[in-house]
Amino acid sequence: MRCAVWTGGREFRIEERPAPEPGPGQVRVRVHACGVCLTDVHAIDGLLRETLPPAVLGHEFGGVVDALGPGVSGLSPGAAVACAARGGFAEQVVLPATGAFPLPAGVPVEESAFVEPILCCNTAVQNAALPMGGTVLLTGAGPMGLLTLQLARRGGASWAVVSEPDPARRALAARLGADAVLDPTQTDVRGAVYDLTAGRGVDAAFECAGRPEPLADCLRSVVREGAVVMVGVNARTAGLDLNLYDFHYRALRLIGSYGGAGRSGFAGATRWLGRLDLAPLISHRCDLDGIAQAFELARAGTGMKVLVGAGLA
Repeated sequence: MRCAVWTGGREFRIEERPAPEPGPGQVRVRVHACGVCLTDVHAIDGLLRETLPPAVLGHEFGGVVDALGPGVSGLSPGAAVACAARGGFAEQVVLPATGAFPLPAGVPVEESAFVEPILCCNTAVQNAALPMGGTVLLTGAGPMGLLTLQLARRGGASWAVVSEPDPARRALAARLGADAVLDPTQTDVRGAVYDLTAGRGVDAAFECAGRPEPLADCLRSVVREGAVVMVGVNARTAGLDLNLYDFHYRALRLIGSYGGAGRSGFAGATRWLGRLDLAPLISHRCDLDGIAQAFELARAGTGMKVLVGAGLA
């Protein structure tokens, strides 16, 4: 089988390896699609935790079960699954059967690549403890921001505003549930939010761009006792100039929501498939041979979600 091995810096090589065999309690999945997560991009660029090469990356993936190890029940060859595992930039992956989650009927297999991001965004919405009928601000309308937008609307938000500098992403945010969209390069976000909410502010804000400036916009835009949830991942060197008196006096909550656990877990995230509009979030599909280009596309932010898989190009 082929796999894409990160060898350091921004370099990858394609290796041929023997097909892995599942052991007791394991399954082998033929990977259909694996999403390029910006945390992987930032990790190999040295912006996040230390990641050492060589490594087969990829944790947003799914495919079709093609072999079962001894003692596995409840799954059968041919079942389409989302995978809670790593190493998805390969043609085949062996993982515990407990980490393979069958897709709802009728869901395209490539949408399995969204389950891990859905889990992260669903956890963020749960962490906000959003009141039913609440109002929200989201900064950043990339894939994570637009997933969070859809989940927040389904989790009780009656009104949502999205701040995003890219006009195409703003248009997509409006299509997927934003009541208002703002260009932060042209508009004072806090002032616009207060104007749109008759001077009240929003109940919760989700920072999905992974930058200090929109995080500051979020903190300035929430109501007293409001929640600000960090969804986007900042660089290790990023900092924030925070007015501590204002933060304390307004009794705000700043919540780091890194990764996902959530009350419903990976199984619950899989059940969102078919209920969220995911097709517009896919901008590029690349074969394993094109993984370096796929990472460049994700790094540049010129598209949305980039999927990698054997034969996808």
